Amino acid sequence: MGYVSSIVSRRPLVLPLVALSLALACKPAGEERSTSRAEARPSPVDTAAPDPGDDVWRDLNDGGGGARVELCAAGSPELADARARFDALDAVAEGLADADPVGSFNGQASALYDHACMAVARADEPALDLKMATAIEARTYWGAGLGLWLRSYLDLADGTEQTVWLLPSRPEVVTGKTRPGDPLAPWMCPADAESPCVRAVAAWRARAERYFELWDHPGGIQIVDCAPAVENGPPEEAYSRWRACEDGGLRRHAALPIGGLGPVEEGWVVVYGRRGHYQYCDEVAAFDLLSGSHYRFAECDHRPELDGLADAGAVGQASEAVEVRARTLAPELLREFAWAAMSVPYVQPGVISDTALGRDLPAGVEVSRRENLSLSGLGLSGSGSSGHTTLAWMWTRGAAEIPAHGELSWPSGLSDPAEDHAVRLLAIAEQRPIAGCAAADLPVWLVDNLGEGRAPASEHGLVDPPSDAVLEAMRSQVKRGRCAR
Repeated sequence: MGYVSSIVSRRPLVLPLVALSLALACKPAGEERSTSRAEARPSPVDTAAPDPGDDVWRDLNDGGGGARVELCAAGSPELADARARFDALDAVAEGLADADPVGSFNGQASALYDHACMAVARADEPALDLKMATAIEARTYWGAGLGLWLRSYLDLADGTEQTVWLLPSRPEVVTGKTRPGDPLAPWMCPADAESPCVRAVAAWRARAERYFELWDHPGGIQIVDCAPAVENGPPEEAYSRWRACEDGGLRRHAALPIGGLGPVEEGWVVVYGRRGHYQYCDEVAAFDLLSGSHYRFAECDHRPELDGLADAGAVGQASEAVEVRARTLAPELLREFAWAAMSVPYVQPGVISDTALGRDLPAGVEVSRRENLSLSGLGLSGSGSSGHTTLAWMWTRGAAEIPAHGELSWPSGLSDPAEDHAVRLLAIAEQRPIAGCAAADLPVWLVDNLGEGRAPASEHGLVDPPSDAVLEAMRSQVKRGRCAR
C-alpha cells in the first residue's frame, strides 16, 4: 500500500455461490493437470469431474428466487428503441476526445443498461457501474469490449447473431489527465501505448505482467469444457449454468493500468525497517537512482549492553555499533525496483486477460434466466507469517520533498503479486554490486528527511522510524564521504 492513492474499478463479484458449483462442474478438456503452489486455490479447470449423484447446480437452478427475464422480441418497438439508443451511444463513444466531458456517455450508457431489453444483461452482470470519470476511460472501456457486450443482447434478440459476449474487465487508466492531483502525475505516461514514455518502460511492464500471470496461473493454459453445465439440470436454467461456467473459466490476474508510471531515473529511494526474524537487522538502505550508490546502516540482532545508551545521551557510542556499508549497485536494476514499488497502488487485481470473449451459444439453449437476488460480496483473505516483516520505502528528491512512499512485505509480498514482484526486484538489485565505494555522496537532506518527524508515518504502525543511533551513523557517513569506515 502507498501514499499515492489509486481508485481501482472492480467488476462486481458475481454469483458468489456459483463459484463452488463451477469448481466441481467445469472440468478440463484434457486429463493431465499440473501441480504447483496454487493447489490451495483450486480453479474450475483444476478440479475433478462432478459426482453424478451431486446436484452441483442447485444454486443456479433455483435462480436465487428472482423473476424470469428474457430478451426483447424480434421486431418489437422496445428492441428498435434499444437499438437506436445503442447506436447513439456508440457514436458518442467513438467521438470522445481526451478532454471531452463524459456526462453524456455516462447518462446514455446507464439508460441503455437499465432498458427493458437489457434485463438479461443486468441479470448476467448485476450492479454494473458505468459511470466513467474521464473521456479516456469511457473510450477505452468501450473499445475493450463494453460496446460488443451491450450490442450482443440486441443481436441475440433479433436473431442476427448467436454469439454471447462476456464482459471484459473495466480497464484502469492512470495518466496525468485522469489523475491530475496525484503527486506522481508528472511521471505518468499518456494512454497511448506507442508513446515514448510507455515504450521506455516496455520491458519492465512485460516482466511485471508475466510475473502477475504466473502468480495466478503457474500451470499454464487449460481449456474448460462447459458442456456439462448445459446438460446437467433443468433446461430452462441451461443458459445461466453455461454462461457462469464460461465466465468462471476466463483467465484473471493482476494487471498494470493503461498509461501508468514512466521511468523514474533520479532521486533517492530509501527502504527502512526490520529484515529477518530470529536473526534480524533494523536497517536503512538508501539508493541513488542516478548513480546506483547504495548506503546501508543496520542495527543487527538485540544487544542488551547497548540498551539505554541513546536515551542516556550516548548516541555517538550507540552509533558506533551500527553496521555501515557504502557501495554501488546497477542503476538500471534499482530504477526498475523503484518503478515497481511506486506502481503497486495502481495495479488492478483480477483483470480478465482473455481478449477473445465471444462464445457460440450452444444449440437449443434459450437466452433466458432468473434475476439473481442472492448476490453478495465475497470476503477476501490474506496470508501472513511470523517470518515476514514490513519495510517502509520513500522516494525523495530533495529537502522535505517526498513525492511517494509506501510499505512492502519482506522477504515476499505474501498475497499481493505486485508487492512480491517489487520486493524480489529489490533483492536482485542488492545482490548485484559493482566493485568499489559508492559513486555519489550521501546527501545530508536525505538524513534530515528521515529524522525530526519528517519520515512518513507507518500506515498500520508496523514500521518504526530509524533510531537515533542509525541517524547519527548516517550523519557521520555524510562527513566521511563515499566509502564506509
